[in-house]
Amino acid sequence: MSSLYATPTSLAGSDARTNVVYAADRLKEKFPESISWDDLVAFVLPAQKRTEEQINLFRRFLQVNPKVSHDPDTDSYKFKPLHDIASADDLIKFLQSQDSALGLNVRELKDGWTDVEETIDRLEAEHKLLVVRNKKDHHPRMVWIDDPTLVAPLDQEFKDIWLQIPLPSVEDTIKELRRMNHKSTGEPARPDSETKPKKEKKRVRRGQKVTNVHMQGLFRDYSERRPQGGK
Repeated sequence: MSSLYATPTSLAGSDARTNVVYAADRLKEKFPESISWDDLVAFVLPAQKRTEEQINLFRRFLQVNPKVSHDPDTDSYKFKPLHDIASADDLIKFLQSQDSALGLNVRELKDGWTDVEETIDRLEAEHKLLVVRNKKDHHPRMVWIDDPTLVAPLDQEFKDIWLQIPLPSVEDTIKELRRMNHKSTGEPARPDSETKPKKEKKRVRRGQKVTNVHMQGLFRDYSERRPQGGK
């Protein structure tokens, strides 16, 4: 029912928003390249149905879109992803420039670089990236910078010798730990057999008036050394 009362301006505004979505998708496909204003208008607005009002509204909505950046010098538009990274060199430079070793989420990279996984696999094989992958599908999840100069390859002979070293069984390891009075990982904690003696509270004799209550705790109590009558 609301469409029956829609004005031409509101209909044009709705079309402009839809056109901006198409334009943003087109810019994302071309990222990191820019697209001129004329080419962008030609892509989303057919020439035979194009009006001055549609063009102005399209420009207005495109200017305020957070995923689109505008270069006024060339009057061109570019997709604005979460990270301005679109190549292996960009990725390495970004990770090297980080102040902390937080790494980078691959999902954020895909915002502007949809086929980034191919490059990640190659850089990982070259020991330029450290990659954490999902257990389910083995797709990369997080990446960190790596240093290929730290890689120390070993001859197969040493690998075979290492693999031939027998390892103790889990049962033997637990027995040996218990023999050394150590607990194995995952073993429930046992309560200490020795309990500390509880300190008995001093009782105040009934009928005896206690003075200077506010001074209690400041001085030692030598009442047990007091001489007893008749002794």
